[in-house]
Amino acid sequence: MLIDHKALLAMLASELDDARTELEMLGMALCQDVAITTAHVAKLQALDHVGQRCASVADILRAPDIQAASAAAPLESIANRLEDLTRRA
Repeated sequence: MLIDHKALLAMLASELDDARTELEMLGMALCQDVAITTAHVAKLQALDHVGQRCASVADILRAPDIQAASAAAPLESIANRLEDLTRRA
């Protein structure tokens, strides 16, 4: 069975959107407890960062020009990895 490349990328982007939503809901639930928030603020921020990465990658997967979208990605980690790939090519 052959799957359309664009449809596959859209499906993967949707999965990342769902993962981000779940991470956000988890973060919000944990932040309801002041003791957890106080004790684990850095870890909660890390959850948010992972959600941002999911959103950024999903945007790239949906873009008409994936390479241009990767280069314009707002997250430094994606830009750095793209630069590494470019150097290896």
